[in-house]
Amino acid sequence: MVFSILLLGFFTSWRFKNLGESLQKIKIPEVEIPNSESFLPEEKEMKEFVDPDGELKLKYSSDWMEMPTESWQEVISAGAKTLFFAAKFKMERAAFASLVVQELGWKNDIKEIVEEIEKETKEKGGEMKILNLEIKNKEAYLKARYKKEEGNYISKEKIILGKERVYLISIFSLERFWSEFEMEAEEILNSIETI
Repeated sequence: MVFSILLLGFFTSWRFKNLGESLQKIKIPEVEIPNSESFLPEEKEMKEFVDPDGELKLKYSSDWMEMPTESWQEVISAGAKTLFFAAKFKMERAAFASLVVQELGWKNDIKEIVEEIEKETKEKGGEMKILNLEIKNKEAYLKARYKKEEGNYISKEKIILGKERVYLISIFSLERFWSEFEMEAEEILNSIETI
């Protein structure tokens, strides 16, 4: 019995020794640990839109995807022309926002333009409620809620009476996602310059 125990002890010791030698020959792959800076969001480039006549320009971040202007169907009136259309998507929440620059055919004052937008919205089966309206000189800053068949939208818009044209710059999203885009909408509207 003692001999069996000694033999078993010797055999076990020999196996552990061989196992230890084998483990030393195994190379563990090197794993590079990323630094904390790689977890920070990438800095976005700024892009600039300038209307064809060079009278209006605005800045927006590069994560807005430019879309063909013909794909923008929501033209305010027959006299309106879409100059720029971009969309921004947040895939993780299926959220999106749109940025649209239109040249309006109206040469009226700003209050009449706002009334015309309300009238056009109603004629298309929607409803517009003005949440905030500030008029200064030849510009108006507007925040509105649009009720449409497909859902409720919030928008921030700027109306500019240019030298030759009237511009409407709108940024909007479904109401439930608006908080995710509001700050950026403000930045874009504040970047607008007229020449």
